[in-house]
Amino acid sequence: MRHLFSALAFFCILGSFTAAAKPLDRVEAVAVTSPAGGVRLNGTLRLPVGPGPFPAAVLLPERGTDSRNSASADYQLLSTLADYLVSQGVAVLRLNNRGQGGSEGSANTATLAERSADAIAALNYLRTRPQLDATRLGLIGHGEGGNVALLAGSQPLAPNFVVALAAAGLSGKELLASQPAMYGKVLGQDSTDAQRQRKYRLDLLAAEQEAAKMRTRGSNAAQVQTYLDQQRLRQKAAMRRDEENLVKHQRAMLEIVRQTPDNSQAQAILGNMLRQRYPSIAPADLQASVTLLTSPAYRSYLAFDPQASLPQVQCPVLLLQGEDDAEMDAVQNLNLLKKGLRNNPKVSELRLPGLTHALQLSKAEAPAPYSPDAQADIRAWIMNQN
Repeated sequence: MRHLFSALAFFCILGSFTAAAKPLDRVEAVAVTSPAGGVRLNGTLRLPVGPGPFPAAVLLPERGTDSRNSASADYQLLSTLADYLVSQGVAVLRLNNRGQGGSEGSANTATLAERSADAIAALNYLRTRPQLDATRLGLIGHGEGGNVALLAGSQPLAPNFVVALAAAGLSGKELLASQPAMYGKVLGQDSTDAQRQRKYRLDLLAAEQEAAKMRTRGSNAAQVQTYLDQQRLRQKAAMRRDEENLVKHQRAMLEIVRQTPDNSQAQAILGNMLRQRYPSIAPADLQASVTLLTSPAYRSYLAFDPQASLPQVQCPVLLLQGEDDAEMDAVQNLNLLKKGLRNNPKVSELRLPGLTHALQLSKAEAPAPYSPDAQADIRAWIMNQN
């Protein structure tokens, strides 16, 4: 399903990003009321130039991200995608998360079911707009936003299509336990993991230095290579043990959250566990970590299993994953999503080589660009839906 873009096409796409910064689309402030708690949510609708009717999509962000934080990879991904889609004739609606940008409620208490209700409310708003094609109104979600889109797709007022970018097929518990650090975004300046990585680099450097000494002492190439291979195997084994210990530690913490409904009690236990593994963690970072782990939103995700609702999704679905995603195994999660959607004949799949969780080029220098191929594939797939 992959295709290569010519240099000309690549620069045309880049040119569309530049054009999106010009007044070539109409921007409107909107507000919708979610049926989940009657929460009022503010947002922005961008309409392409022309009479329409246009296909339209609601963009749903990753878990735990600020919908207005322009520095986050999730925000940049969805902003770049929005620019491209609007420039190519697709309207885009983005709502501010609960508790952000004037929206009511709180992101820390929002469950996946509530986020799904918010997405349905956004779709219902789009259905009132005469400039939009009522037969092509969908949801595009990234990460947890992809799972929110799929959950909404199982509801009675389902979207006409769903695009799930780097969505999880694993349960919340399994996914969180297997991620590099389920709480790493709030560990702050603790250097424990960085020190481990530094030790690996120093050990490898020491092995190279010893190999150089072996050559000066007369060891032949085979002997030197055997020594280096042994040292590298030893290091890989140590790294694997460290990774296994991290996953074991994370699973234990998740069990504490699951089995301890009292937040104060759970936070005290989690704090001790974090201090044991990260002895130099700052008190503020520790408190932020345990507060996150016991928040209603986190508890909701921990109990979430996408397999429960996937069989009810009957609208067209595009599953898109970057093969260099370090936050989740692309093959494993795609296979599980397809298993849950096996009775839906309108499921398409794209595995994009060389792309990260945020669909950035993994081998590029920072700041890594977002894939124009992925954006073009998404737009082409949407335009092919009837």
